Amino acid sequence: MKKLFCLIVFTTTIFSCSNADVISENQIIGEWKLIEAKIPKAARINSSSGSIDYSNNNIIYNFKSNNILTVSGGTNVGYPNGNYDYFWGEDYLSTTTDPKILLVKINESKWIYNLINEKMILEKSYIDGPDLVFERI
Repeated sequence: MKKLFCLIVFTTTIFSCSNADVISENQIIGEWKLIEAKIPKAARINSSSGSIDYSNNNIIYNFKSNNILTVSGGTNVGYPNGNYDYFWGEDYLSTTTDPKILLVKINESKWIYNLINEKMILEKSYIDGPDLVFERI
């Protein structure tokens, strides 16, 4: 009986956890400073450098809780200054036969979302676009 009770508690605990428990919208909400853009080799024009350093610029992407992104601070390979609609969450990258992944859609343009070592990375390299690297401010 004791083993059965432990098994029931263990099973309930495992299955009560979900991605929603791990994924929090607070991961993206707030101001992020663009520090780098990584350019895939196929997309480089007249340059052997695979990176653009924005760390000395003050380019800010402000993801607001009302699903508006405000970009300010100057020219970059991502988005010009302005306001954009965005969605953050799990969705299909291309077709509904693919597994859902964490994405940021900015004006319907899909970016793969990663948070690594306190840096947010929005990836477009899957279609030879830039990968944008941000630090939270």
